[in-house]
Amino acid sequence: MSCCVKTHPLAPERCGATKLEVEEILFAAKVAAELARKDLPEWKRNCIETYVQCMEDHWTGSCYDCFRNCEGQTGEWPDNKCRPKKKGG
Repeated sequence: MSCCVKTHPLAPERCGATKLEVEEILFAAKVAAELARKDLPEWKRNCIETYVQCMEDHWTGSCYDCFRNCEGQTGEWPDNKCRPKKKGG
């Protein structure tokens, strides 16, 4: 689905994607491009890498909102809002 969305970002219904899914896919592509930059500040790299882990491991909270918060705090991830799910819960 992500390849289809990247090809047709203005027509997600062609891919069977919701608007939210499209936003997440396109944001993930932007994040990957940012990580490839050699001049990326370490604090921003930390925010991005934590965001990726949050998305991949399906943490509690909104990974996107926590990423934006991390950017605003220059590298401080809001652990009280986004964190790994408890084991067995």
